[in-house]
Amino acid sequence: MDSINFLSVANALVKIIKNTYSYDETPPNIEEEELAQLLLEKLHDITHEFIFIDENENGDGPSEDDTFQPYTDQEGNYILLSEVSMEYKKRAVEEFERHPGWKFLTFQQNFSKVRQPNYINRWKKQIEMGGTKYELFIEIENYVYQQFKLCREQYLPVHDMDLKKWAILKASEFNGLMFKASHSWLNTFKRRNRIVSRKIQKLVSFRAVKEVEDIQQDAEDFRAQIVPLLKNFAHNKIFNTDQTGFRYEMVSARTLSTQGERYTFGSCSSPKNKCTHSYTVQYVITYAGDILDPVFICLQENDGTFGPRVLDTMFIAPNIYVTCTKSGKLNRSKVEEFLDEIIVNNRNGNLLYIQDMWTGQTDRRLYTSRCTDDLNMDVRFIPEHCTDVCQPLDTYFHRQLKYLARQFYSFESVHAKTPTPQLLTRDGLLKMQSLVHYLLSAPVFRNMIKYCWFSSGIWDGEDRPVFRNVKEVCFNFHNDMKFFNIF
Repeated sequence: MDSINFLSVANALVKIIKNTYSYDETPPNIEEEELAQLLLEKLHDITHEFIFIDENENGDGPSEDDTFQPYTDQEGNYILLSEVSMEYKKRAVEEFERHPGWKFLTFQQNFSKVRQPNYINRWKKQIEMGGTKYELFIEIENYVYQQFKLCREQYLPVHDMDLKKWAILKASEFNGLMFKASHSWLNTFKRRNRIVSRKIQKLVSFRAVKEVEDIQQDAEDFRAQIVPLLKNFAHNKIFNTDQTGFRYEMVSARTLSTQGERYTFGSCSSPKNKCTHSYTVQYVITYAGDILDPVFICLQENDGTFGPRVLDTMFIAPNIYVTCTKSGKLNRSKVEEFLDEIIVNNRNGNLLYIQDMWTGQTDRRLYTSRCTDDLNMDVRFIPEHCTDVCQPLDTYFHRQLKYLARQFYSFESVHAKTPTPQLLTRDGLLKMQSLVHYLLSAPVFRNMIKYCWFSSGIWDGEDRPVFRNVKEVCFNFHNDMKFFNIF
């Protein structure tokens, strides 16, 4: 989106507001200035297509034990599965009503599972309701989950109140069932079905929602096309590459703080510059679980070039390649530079090259012109709108990459006692990116990178790769020295 002019957007917004509302022009107050700054940040996020990762979002899902949360009634008592079938209960109740004169011991000889006389009245109520509490709670939960799933498939927002309404609506079908959709029921339901509150990262139109089935079909067709090709290439010759944006200052959107405080503030070094400007990083991962080096970094420079003084003093490392543009984003010339410096340079053999359909890299002449007797590139483009589910870098790797980078910023902001944050300088961020690339290239993460391919569906193996993610490897603070020797 190099052609997007924020000032033009602002002028268009002012025009829309004037046509919609009748406000008098007044000098902005503090709150309005803060809101304007927030709008600028959101506008920047939209044009750069950032995805923000919460601090605790590192690829971990809820514990497997959460799916076995027991059912509880409105008093918090556990509801267990009955060992007696409903058919048995019906026969017992019918027999008891046909012989009202029988003594209980006589009746019990034919129905030994009726251990107490009050069982009959309890079973009558269950028959009238249509099942045991356990069975009815399962029906309620299945109904609520299907409604939840239907809404999310259409990208509709769902809240706790919606889950409770669906539960009460379904419970009203069962005469005599005492059901409140309590807070404890709600929490248990969400834990068992792995439902959490998530920040909406991207808004799509209703038209796009209708196209979901088409997108899913495109994704399946692409996988069906690619997977048979995998056996024709060496695993270390199957590449996936993609660009991802980094803010110059990565500030956490969450913090531990005191309960009940009116405002929760965060701080950063440059709210109007570093937090809203970005640069681009482009990785290449292989099907074998490796990361190619160097990693391609495109910084944002006012003139789109590095001055002589910067070139003489800028930090360099063998595992990073640094270039720049005015926007910090790639264009066609930078795609050519990437191909020459990262792919063509020191690469040979037959390559399967998988990437998305960003317009700056879809011209096949970019690749055919670089093929030689020693290098052949079979370029495959992931269909539009399918990158979230078909691109290995997007399905898992970029989340781990940004989680690791964020930890360096978080550590420096809280623990480093330096007057000027080093990561906000050009050399500081290059050192950080070099270190991140070095860490993720460690053998311990090879299976994690293989899992990226597995999660995208581009996988011809039978088993899911077993791996440890960045948090488990780098930030597991058990007193175990083996974690210091994994690299």
